[in-house]
Amino acid sequence: MDRKEAYREKLDAQLKELKAKIDQLENRVSSLSADAKAELVKDIHDLRKRKMIVREKWNELQKAGGEAWDAMREGVEKATAELKESLEKVISRFK
Repeated sequence: MDRKEAYREKLDAQLKELKAKIDQLENRVSSLSADAKAELVKDIHDLRKRKMIVREKWNELQKAGGEAWDAMREGVEKATAELKESLEKVISRFK
C-alpha cells in the first residue's frame, strides 16, 4: 500500500468516527430544553458544513499529484483538525 492509499484509509476512518460523534450529538437534541436544542442544532449544522469542507478538500487532494499533493494534504489536515476541535468543544458543552 502506498502512502496515498494509507492516508486515504486513515482519513476515511477519521471521517467515519467524526460522523458517528456528530450523529450521537444529534440523537441528544430531543432531550434538551428549547434554548439548548436550538444551540445544538446550530452547532450540528456548523459541524456538518465543516465535515463537507474536509470531504471537498479530500476530493481535490485525490486528483493532485507530486508536490501539489503534499501541499494540499496540509490543507486537508488543517481542516480535519479544525473539525475535531469544533466537535470536541460542542461535546464538552453538551455533556
